[in-house]
Amino acid sequence: MPAAPFTDELVRRLRRGDREVAVRFGGHRSAEITLHPQGLDHPVVLRTKEPDLEAAVTALGADCRDVLWPGHSEESAGFTLLLVHLDEVIATRDTTEPVRIGSLGLEWPRWPRA
Repeated sequence: MPAAPFTDELVRRLRRGDREVAVRFGGHRSAEITLHPQGLDHPVVLRTKEPDLEAAVTALGADCRDVLWPGHSEESAGFTLLLVHLDEVIATRDTTEPVRIGSLGLEWPRWPRA
């Protein structure tokens, strides 16, 4: 299996705070990450590809690092902002369908959380 350092780092960060997280790697450098947030009666499934995740983290970090986390690397800032967005999605949107991380970041589910 090809290296997936951005997926591995995302999973490592998601596991902080005692979150139950599982990852399944597929073809074409894809990954499906399943987490079980407190307060939800269903798991949240994230789908991404390593190149898309790398592009998203890089773009998010370049956009926010100097303003939000000037003491951090762009990569660290990008992961941090991606996780902030994920927490917002989990809190406010319908996550019964998989949530995709594309090359620009999280693709927010269309419907609000019921």
